[in-house]
Amino acid sequence: MPNIDVCGLVTREVKYGENSRILTVLAKDIGKVSVLASRARTNRSGLLTATQLFAYSNFTLFKGRENSLMKMNEGEVIESFSEIRNSLDNMAYASYFCDIANHICTDGTEENELLGLLLRVLKRLSVKEENTAESLKAECVFLFRALSIAGFAPNCDGCASCGKNENIKFFDIQNGVFLCGNCSAKPRQNTVEITSAMYNTIDYIVSSEINRVFSFSLGEKSLRYLAGVGEACVRNQLEYDFKTLKYLNNVRDL
Repeated sequence: MPNIDVCGLVTREVKYGENSRILTVLAKDIGKVSVLASRARTNRSGLLTATQLFAYSNFTLFKGRENSLMKMNEGEVIESFSEIRNSLDNMAYASYFCDIANHICTDGTEENELLGLLLRVLKRLSVKEENTAESLKAECVFLFRALSIAGFAPNCDGCASCGKNENIKFFDIQNGVFLCGNCSAKPRQNTVEITSAMYNTIDYIVSSEINRVFSFSLGEKSLRYLAGVGEACVRNQLEYDFKTLKYLNNVRDL
């Protein structure tokens, strides 16, 4: 099989043998692939930086004979997002986002929209000084936009009962719909209270052009609450408890 040249983001790495890595790469045009990078953990290897977690790199791959894994001939880093490693919190955020992306994607299916979203979010986390509000904003954007890409976009067409777009008070996490204060006086099962600003923010995140998806304003307290709502939505819709979220919560509690 001839070599394949791809650019992709390393979303998972596992040590293999004494000095190799098995990678999960979200690659442009071809989607998620598993790759064996032999000797990638040695200082002499040109693959050391290109195969690190969160690295976006150009790779030359070929099909291995021994198993279904692709093998790596060459790698050259495009963007390492190395500043993420300056913050334990942002490392935890990035790991959580990559974990979700790996869960959503299926092997060999083009996922360029999700890849583009993930790159934008990692860029927001790649800062010299930690900014809690910006990290929470990145989380809100990634969670709700990723759900939308996966086919679980919240229905922001007003109240699910009366259709009115006023006095929205509750969000039904299980069904992805909103309810106004006139149709529901108190939270029902699987619903959470939200403000009009939060409702408008969710609507903006799932419907805006990707190059303007961060162009909204919300206070840090509201961002923190909305991020928690997004986490609950992801857990409910994907039916999976992410260990990386537990780690993120532990880090945030430090």
